[in-house]
Amino acid sequence: MASGLRPSDPSLLYAGTADDPRLGERIETGIPLRNGVALVGFADDRAVVNGRGRPGAALGPAEARRFLSRLTPGDGGELEGLRIRDLGDAAPSGSIEETHAVAEEAALEALRAGACVVLLGGGHDGAFASHSALLRAVRGRVAAVNVDAHLDVRPLREGKITSGTPFRRLAERWGDRYGLHEFGIQPQHNAKAHRLFCEERGFLIVTLAQAREEGIAPAFERALAQDGEALAVSLDLDAVEAASAPGVSAPCPDGFSAADLFACARAAGADPRVRVLDVMELSPPLDVDGRTARLAAMAIWSFLAGYTARPR
Repeated sequence: MASGLRPSDPSLLYAGTADDPRLGERIETGIPLRNGVALVGFADDRAVVNGRGRPGAALGPAEARRFLSRLTPGDGGELEGLRIRDLGDAAPSGSIEETHAVAEEAALEALRAGACVVLLGGGHDGAFASHSALLRAVRGRVAAVNVDAHLDVRPLREGKITSGTPFRRLAERWGDRYGLHEFGIQPQHNAKAHRLFCEERGFLIVTLAQAREEGIAPAFERALAQDGEALAVSLDLDAVEAASAPGVSAPCPDGFSAADLFACARAAGADPRVRVLDVMELSPPLDVDGRTARLAAMAIWSFLAGYTARPR
């Protein structure tokens, strides 16, 4: 386990039977493996609160694990042979910056071992850590896709990190080595100044309406086609309509469907350049009947199905 991570709770994992196996039996602790998947929890929602959002996402990683563990490897053997290591959680023990540093080092260790990282959140500010880890792990340019209703390029609020700041902070830290494609943006949830920031940085913006007009699948494939040595994909669950994703700080009445999210996740998993997937903003206290937790788990499963199908 990477230094500073809090072990996850093994009692959350669901065990199946010989004729009905579940992923809970496949998720193990230990050193990340080459061509395997490393789960890293970002159990912090202080930045959500700093941005005047509703708390609860600190509990997201545990709930995502719980529902992921209940899923099977697939009746067609979709996830057979996949090796999953759970590295634990980066949890508040100091400043938000210190928690980011813990998550970044854990993700970097896994990436350098040849694993793919799945970050479980937690406030979306955690993407700063996972994407920074990828930028440290490779020498070339890193391109990212943010599937989100929000641009998340806000400046600090009174000197404080918020969950709306990760992509501005990444641009400021890494400069031209970092590119971004904003996907599913809803104009009524964003400020003109933040759109202008993206335009000045060369970050491409595809609104929800534009993605629907082109077709979600081809529009997302185009987002993945950015120039870069490696890719990071960030799924903010508030990109999905509130009927399917009530358990987030900022639910949206309109948004992608659950099927849209799963298709994007699977396409990301199948792309050999994608080394990081974030699944962010799951807030169990705000959820209804576990809908959003199930959504997060199925998005991860879809990504893993795509990842397992990659040519080796």
